[in-house]
Amino acid sequence: MSKEILKELSQALSKIDRPGTFCVSGSVQTVLPGLEVDGLGPIGLPLTGNQAKDLKKLCEQAPYGKGEKTLVDTSVRRVWRLMPSQFSLRNPDWKQFLQETLSKVQAELGLEKQKLESHLHELLLYEAGSFFLPHRDGEKLDRMVATLVIVLPASYEGGELIVRHEGQEQTIDFSSVENSALQTHFAAFYADCEHEVRPLRKGYRLCLVYNLTLAKSKKLITAPRDSEHIERITSLLREWSEDDTIRKLAITLDHQYTKDGLAWDKLKGVDRVKARVLAEAARQVNCKAYLALLTFWESGSAEDDGSYGYGYGSRRRWYGEDEDEDEDEGDDDNGLHEMGEVFESSLSAEHWSDSAGHSLPIGKLSVEEDELLDPESLRDVKPEEEFEGYTGNAGMTLERWYRHAAVILWPERKHFEVLCDDDSRKVLPVLEQMVARWKESTSKDAEVQKSQCIGLATAILTKWPENPHRSFHQREGEKDNLLKILAALAEPGLIGRFLGEVMVKDAAVDPGKSLVDVCQTYGWDTYRNELEALFKSTTIESLERNVRLLEEICLANPRKQKEAWTELCGTISRDVVSALEAIDGEKASPDWRLSQLNRAQLLSGLARALSVTGQSELLWGVVSHALALPEKYPLRIAHLPALISLGPWIKKKIKISSSGLSRWVAACREQLERLTSQAPREPTDFRREAAISCKCADCAELRRFLEDPNEAVHRFSMRQDRRSHLEEKIRQHKCDLDFTTERKRSPHTLVCTKNKASYQAELKTYRQDQQSLASVISIQESLPQSTT
Repeated sequence: MSKEILKELSQALSKIDRPGTFCVSGSVQTVLPGLEVDGLGPIGLPLTGNQAKDLKKLCEQAPYGKGEKTLVDTSVRRVWRLMPSQFSLRNPDWKQFLQETLSKVQAELGLEKQKLESHLHELLLYEAGSFFLPHRDGEKLDRMVATLVIVLPASYEGGELIVRHEGQEQTIDFSSVENSALQTHFAAFYADCEHEVRPLRKGYRLCLVYNLTLAKSKKLITAPRDSEHIERITSLLREWSEDDTIRKLAITLDHQYTKDGLAWDKLKGVDRVKARVLAEAARQVNCKAYLALLTFWESGSAEDDGSYGYGYGSRRRWYGEDEDEDEDEGDDDNGLHEMGEVFESSLSAEHWSDSAGHSLPIGKLSVEEDELLDPESLRDVKPEEEFEGYTGNAGMTLERWYRHAAVILWPERKHFEVLCDDDSRKVLPVLEQMVARWKESTSKDAEVQKSQCIGLATAILTKWPENPHRSFHQREGEKDNLLKILAALAEPGLIGRFLGEVMVKDAAVDPGKSLVDVCQTYGWDTYRNELEALFKSTTIESLERNVRLLEEICLANPRKQKEAWTELCGTISRDVVSALEAIDGEKASPDWRLSQLNRAQLLSGLARALSVTGQSELLWGVVSHALALPEKYPLRIAHLPALISLGPWIKKKIKISSSGLSRWVAACREQLERLTSQAPREPTDFRREAAISCKCADCAELRRFLEDPNEAVHRFSMRQDRRSHLEEKIRQHKCDLDFTTERKRSPHTLVCTKNKASYQAELKTYRQDQQSLASVISIQESLPQSTT
């Protein structure tokens, strides 16, 4: 990307130095001008009908300009006027009121840098039927830039002022304001704007008209014109977008906004014009233009000037929490900590909306610094800051977040690539939104919309990242929507890529029942190769998911393509069981992921899948494998929860004898009967288990106390470190002791009292085993008996 183009673009944007406002209006509490008319005297306000009639007798028909001529034609302009020489404004406060109004006009028209002067031009009297056809004000005075109309209090209806500029139109209806007859109103517009006054329908209206001129400027200032900026910026963006190496371009805006206040129609002043111009220029050169919140984050060491205490921490809010944007908080940058060495930094954009004001679920996209039009602007705002002082061996750390509103552009042809740059998984909400709009569309461009959906779906699948880790955060019942979205698009090729590529390389993807729906729709043979590859590639991370999917497939029991479904179930069942046995049989060092497996769910899922598909021997193979590895499949943690959870299902669904299920139930019953053959014995004296390995003198005393059948309480008077050591050993070995510290004298005393915790735990387990045995017997009795 040419740096020269970006430099020219920056210069072109800098020429947008005024807001796009061409007309302003408002209502204020009345300050009477002290109007006196020669030959009539003071005029009371609000204006009465009788005074208006008297005033009309002194007025002349107001003329209008046509070229160099000044004409009177009541078919073009019908209104009465007095010249300044015929009246006077006596109230000394009127000058201050006029200056305050002028300041408002300057601010809203973007003329704060100019010095404006007001020149009283005429007093206008409107009556019913008065109007002025569309026209533009001529330059009545040198350096004239705008017209200011002040409407004095009076009662009337109609007479709307319509102001137009560059295809935009603004209607100002003074009479619609509440209590309008008691207020003073004003309107101001650039002199080159076309405007008209619609007919007054009722009453009288009295207006003071001022010409506004620039005090010293030799340059003529007209209403802001987007077109002159759009033409230049369009040319530059066209050149920029033709470069195949570019991705996106971020243009930061001047004001600060909260994420809730960041919207196209809420942009302020020049920001609004820049954003509007960029959006239109982007449209003309087939580029996307979005408004987003840009965040530059950096983390590093804080400089120590000796004023920060040990463990001191603080956090400064940024403007987005409560306060208004751009509000001066009263403490300047001197209050921020000094950043030393920067360890990490990132730049990203989020909270997206298009120029139509629609919010988009794009999520967070990273932005490179060379994709900024003005990288130097990153630190031009006051950041949010989080500071942490010295903690242990760590030095002081400082984090900062600099936030900017930005317009971000990229070529239309790279739209899907850019969206998927960071993580295509995050773009699923965008695809879902697009598909929903396509399905609801009845317009002629429905096919175009579908094509765009297919394009984004293809990009998402192509850029889907490798992820060997399963999801630990997926809520119960929560499934991934991508397969459902692809099914809605009815694109078999994309579905095949999802099954054969995405699901193989991402263990966290779980489409749930959507997988069966797709197979039912397109046939069980259609995706057989992809599904067999998926289940054959089962790893420790994808094992639980694949067992869930196997269960969904085996429980489908389709009416059509039964043979294809049966063959598929057999193949993928064997693959999953082989994977399970291989994972459990690995001799490598202990893998923490093995302990994270929910083996009860694995057993119950496999039992359901293999039972309904008649794979009894394979089920018994799984059960035998699990029974042979009690350290991995403990009876009470794996087998019993699985089997008991299956109880209602077995009673309802299993109608044919299953030797695999029967043998599993029998094996569990046999173990439970052995465990419940004798109840645990309650201690008859105070002797307790004393398996403490420590050889110190204090632990030896503790062991003697535990082994003593007659002593119930023992007191250890010793220093705190020795008492703490004994407390640690009691907890570590789960000794049947309650302990407390007695602080009556020094050294304090650790008082240990024997309890029956071990016996009570054994008794609780025994009773649970009895309940489990009853459940297993009930399940066993519900199983269909073999007829052979």
